[in-house]
Order: sequence, then structure tokens, then C-alpha cells
Amino acid sequence: MNRTDLTRRSTLMLLGAGAGLVAAPYVIRPARAQSKVVNITTYDKFVPQSFIEQFQKDTGIEVRVRLTDDQGKQYNLLSAEGGAPTTDIVTVTGHRLSQFLKSDLLVPLDVARIGNFGNLAAAYKGAPQLTIDGKVYGVPLLAGFEGLARNTEYTKPTETWGYMFEDEFKGLTSYIISDFLSIVMKYQGNDGDYVTYEGKPEIAQAATDKARDFLIANKDKVRKYYDAGSEVQQMFLNEDIYLAQTWSGPAAKLIMDGHPIALSIPKEGTYGFLYSFNIVKNAPNADAAYIFLNAMLASPEIGAAMTRQSGFNSAFGGVDKLLTDRERAALALPQEQVERIQFFSSVNRQMKNDMIDKATAEIKAA
Repeated sequence: MNRTDLTRRSTLMLLGAGAGLVAAPYVIRPARAQSKVVNITTYDKFVPQSFIEQFQKDTGIEVRVRLTDDQGKQYNLLSAEGGAPTTDIVTVTGHRLSQFLKSDLLVPLDVARIGNFGNLAAAYKGAPQLTIDGKVYGVPLLAGFEGLARNTEYTKPTETWGYMFEDEFKGLTSYIISDFLSIVMKYQGNDGDYVTYEGKPEIAQAATDKARDFLIANKDKVRKYYDAGSEVQQMFLNEDIYLAQTWSGPAAKLIMDGHPIALSIPKEGTYGFLYSFNIVKNAPNADAAYIFLNAMLASPEIGAAMTRQSGFNSAFGGVDKLLTDRERAALALPQEQVERIQFFSSVNRQMKNDMIDKATAEIKAA
């Protein structure tokens, strides 16, 4: 199997250009005997409710959405279900794809069954980021990155992640520990993606411990460790926090809605990622899954709706032309900041996951 690294330049071009309601979560039941149903596990605000309603009306296929907020939870659920999954489509990030494939949880797409596959943006034509040994394993959806978000009424522009640790912001910052730990490693001059640590566990552990100890020493700056994008959005709206490490989507959505939030990539750099829809092995409703994926790619309006809801850059062609000036501004970055994005790699993921998970638990317990 080839490594599933993203095509960095093409994806950065899409991010640099700046490219309703969410379905209520259903209780997904085993669906072996079901027809006219498609079960989807995805993130909050990824699939527009208006699209779901129109799709159900046009096809008679019921869409059942189960919300998730973590790749690990999705992986663990599919692994536990084994050969009898309760979902048909899952949302996987590019750098975690190899983990799902190694456990034989996904199947290659029959692209011939998705007539609208060619409607992807130029950077994703043919889905090169999701192609392994000539087989395509997902439909690109949304691209994003980890950024520094700040309330512009209480903070000043900054060029460094170190701003998060200034004494004036005691109790006024927030972050996802596992994500921010990688960024702190980069801030300290180490490899937060662990690619260069392959076969070097001692060096990797020392770098991890250094970042862990730094975050423990600066625990007084944190108002709350959060898990979901909606949490950090609410904290900004309540003015509980002034600074946060956040996925670009939740921050961009606040900017689109007119809130005093700015999003940037500090000089030390950050990490980017790509979300895709993938069909589960032994999906109980594979035919319906293909119909859903094809319908989703039918028009740029659907991609634009996904972008407006999530704040992430759409992978669908023609979306940029449908966005307002404010929406495009919320999604775009200065070129020098775009160049600071390093897309997560699939290399050495097990070492990274193990060390990050352990350090995360230690930070919480400290």
C-alpha cells in the first residue's frame, strides 16, 4: 500500500483561494433487512438539512445521520461492529485513512457509479489525495487546518503561538489537548506529526514529554479543554475565552456570522487535513450510499451550503463563485500563512496516536 499523504500543493491552492440546519442525530439500527435507507456517520453541520430533505423526497431513501466529534470514536465503533456494521458512510480524515484501511473497514469506491464525480474542484479531480494503488477510497468533502483564533476586541494581532501562554490570558484560552500538543511540539521546534520519528521512539518520546510538561506548566492559562467545535464557538460568544487553538471551520463560521473573531496561522506553522465520505465494508445499504454520494456532488450549491454551515473549504467545483465577499474573506488566508500549513501524514500514525493519547491523559490528570 502506498502512503496516503495529501497532494500538498493542490490542496493549499484550494485553501488559499477561499473556497442551515444539521440533520438531527438518529439512533441507527442494524439495517440488514432495510431498503431505501442510508446510514451516515459524520460531523455536526457537514450535511445540509435542506439537501437531505430534497434527497429523501426525490429518491424515497431515508437518510439517518449519527453525529461524531472524533475520528478515534468512529474507528473504534466500526472495529467493534466487525463484519456487521450499522453505518454505510463514514467521514474520515486523510491522515487517518490508512488506519481504517489497515483494519479492513472501508472498500474502494466504484467511481463509475458516481456520475458526478467529475464535479470536484480542480485540486481534487480524480481524488488523488484518496487514491491508493490505483483505487479511490473516498469522496473529498472539506479541507481545513488548525489555527489560532482570537477575539479582536480583547487581543492584538500576533505572529506566534506563544501568545496563548501570555500571563494576561490566564483562564482565557482553550484548546483540544491532543491537537494542540502536536502544535506545541512544532512551536518547540520538534516534529508534531512524528514522521521523522519513525523507528526513533526515544527521540519521539522526549519531544512528546517536553510538550506535555510545557502544557502542564501553563495549565493556568486554560479556561477549558474542549472536544467539539460548537463548544469553542460558544465560549467565544460568551466571552469566556479570548484565544483558542481551533479547527478552521468553527472559527471561520463565527467570522462569516459577523462576530469579532480573527483566524491566523502563526509563524511556527500548523497542520492541515482533508475530510472525505467513505463507504464502509459490508455496508448494509451500499446501493443507497452510492445514490447519496452522486446526489451530493450534483451541484456547487450543495458544496456552498456545506461550507456555510461548517466553515471549512469545500472540495466541490464552483463553490467559490457562490460565496459572498464576507464568506470568501473568512475562508481565505494570506499566501505566506497558507505556506505554513503542513498537511497531516499517514506515516508513523500508531506511534503518534499512542504517545499523544498517553500525554493527553497525563495533562488532564496533572
